[in-house]
Amino acid sequence: MSARRVGWGMSSRVLGVDFSGASDAGRSLWLTEARETGDGLRVEDCYRAADEWGPDREDAHAGLRSRLTAFDVVGLDFPFSLPQALLDEHCDGEWAGLVEWLTLDGPTDPDEFASTCRSTAREHTGDGTASLRRETDLRRAALCPYDRMVQYQTFYGIRNVLAGLADDPDVAVAPMQDGDPATRVVEVYPAATFGWLGLYREGYKSDRRDRRATNVDGIEACSVDLGGFREAYERHHDALDSLAAVVSAGRVAENGRRPLHGPREEGHIYV
Repeated sequence: MSARRVGWGMSSRVLGVDFSGASDAGRSLWLTEARETGDGLRVEDCYRAADEWGPDREDAHAGLRSRLTAFDVVGLDFPFSLPQALLDEHCDGEWAGLVEWLTLDGPTDPDEFASTCRSTAREHTGDGTASLRRETDLRRAALCPYDRMVQYQTFYGIRNVLAGLADDPDVAVAPMQDGDPATRVVEVYPAATFGWLGLYREGYKSDRRDRRATNVDGIEACSVDLGGFREAYERHHDALDSLAAVVSAGRVAENGRRPLHGPREEGHIYV
């Protein structure tokens, strides 16, 4: 397998996060901190959220929310928005309305959230289709944002993390918010990042340390200094996903790319 060459700018601090919406989210939520240098991207730290803020979901998410404002670009691994048809039905067609829907008078838990989305999707399509994907999901082979595999991440990611940033003038959640903020927060998807690099986008979890090692090698070949954390990335697939997240966040810091397709309010997966 061959990896694409990645160009890097200088000086920006970037954070990559493999997110979890589980009740003990801190146990599987990993963060990689890195900095751009003249020679590439250098990893400065890699750690589990539970070691910083404890395993409880609310504590881990609050800790993450407070820490990310110390970085220039942050890549978070969960869907930031919904398909436009669902936004039109429940959120006045806007991402800001989605934040209000999930924090004020909308669904109170991930199951109700997903059930409501499925019902709306069936009414919209008229043919029984319950799972709608955003344009960016289709482009990156990602799941529907309220699929059972990701509904907890989407619900709690928006409610517990993004909602607390939406009105911060120093933060922009891209591409829905623009400007020149101190911190830009972007949606990433490690599987798509690995796929873009020509590495294993699946089948590298569980006991497949050999495939994780291949992915680590591929990222290192893109001028990424692992900073002594290779063992963590090879042992823990969640840690490895946070490394992929920081690579994609670093690419945003380097070239400030904007979405190329799909409605802005649906969001965009940055790779």
